[in-house]
Amino acid sequence: MKDKAFNRAILIWTGLVYAFLFLPIAVIVFMSFNANKYGALPYAFTTRWYVKLFTEDGLLAAAGLSFGFSLAAAFTAMILGTVTALGMRPLTPSWRGRYRRFISLPVVIPWLVQATSILMILNFIGWGRSYIGMFLGNTAVITPYVVMLTLGRFSDADDNTENAARTLGARPVRVFFDVTLPKLVPGILSGALMAFIMCFNSFCIQYYLAPFGVRTLPIEIFTLVRSGYTPDMNALAAVMALAAAGVALLLNKMGYSGKKLMNM
Repeated sequence: MKDKAFNRAILIWTGLVYAFLFLPIAVIVFMSFNANKYGALPYAFTTRWYVKLFTEDGLLAAAGLSFGFSLAAAFTAMILGTVTALGMRPLTPSWRGRYRRFISLPVVIPWLVQATSILMILNFIGWGRSYIGMFLGNTAVITPYVVMLTLGRFSDADDNTENAARTLGARPVRVFFDVTLPKLVPGILSGALMAFIMCFNSFCIQYYLAPFGVRTLPIEIFTLVRSGYTPDMNALAAVMALAAAGVALLLNKMGYSGKKLMNM
């Protein structure tokens, strides 16, 4: 009886946690079809906010700009982070731990401090608020995520296969592309995905470094919220949530579940 009561309590608690996490998203999707422009009751079904989003709204253009910019920054961070992790691999565990703690500083330092310091450096060298400054600033902030996740994959990987390949006469380049790189792919992809998400949501960095007149999605939403509530933001949030869920289901359908990635 005690075990059944305990299991029932755990299930109830798990349900409450899931409700706490996903109920706000469900409410946004539900209210995106509400005709009330203030997002309040009474509820009347409509699709006018989606029509506005795809025809006459600037939110979709800002989302496209953020997507392309974040994709480029995440790809650059993936290259830099992977090369950095490879360079740290030959170090002893103690020195590798020191470098790992050092490179994790951008993760723990508040982005407000980082954005201000990066802007000061850019102003000093004459670049100021520009596309290249915003790109370099975001890349510098998100690269540590790739490094740490790739290093974590190094810790879990088995070196015996690489040693066997060298013993059998394989050249270093072939060992890297045929043995080392496939083992690192899960860590690299996880780091790139994390870098993309962090860059897409980095309002503080983009707000300080974006050129005047350029509005990424976080800046556009911030500007709209200051002037008043607009229901088309709910429509955009619903589309983004649906797209994220679709990508997750597609990866799962293709066999790239979390368990399989860990075992690759």
